[in-house]
Amino acid sequence: NRSSDLLSSRNRIGVMYCKEGQSSEDEMYGNEHGSEAFEHFLTMLGEKVVLKGFQGYRAQLDTKGDSTGTHSVFTTFHRLEIMFHVSTLLPYTPNNDQQVLRKRHIGNDIVTIV
Repeated sequence: NRSSDLLSSRNRIGVMYCKEGQSSEDEMYGNEHGSEAFEHFLTMLGEKVVLKGFQGYRAQLDTKGDSTGTHSVFTTFHRLEIMFHVSTLLPYTPNNDQQVLRKRHIGNDIVTIV
């Protein structure tokens, strides 16, 4: 199948948590934690994995020193490996409206789920 040749076998997808009433990107990047419903949604996307020592597709996340957080969400679908860059699992920097580390990962993903 020609279309499957065009798909990468490894993909990264951003996931942002948006609280009720939030409308700006900065507000969403500033959420330290998600709701119970958001946490449940993450379980439907994949398995919550410990990053340190993770052997699968890491999507530029640190699997040695926890600099990009301690956990993420990962799944496989058919022959695809998918790592989710979850805003609330990436490190939060207090007093930093820009949350540059979070933006660096999620902002470069081809798709972001809000």
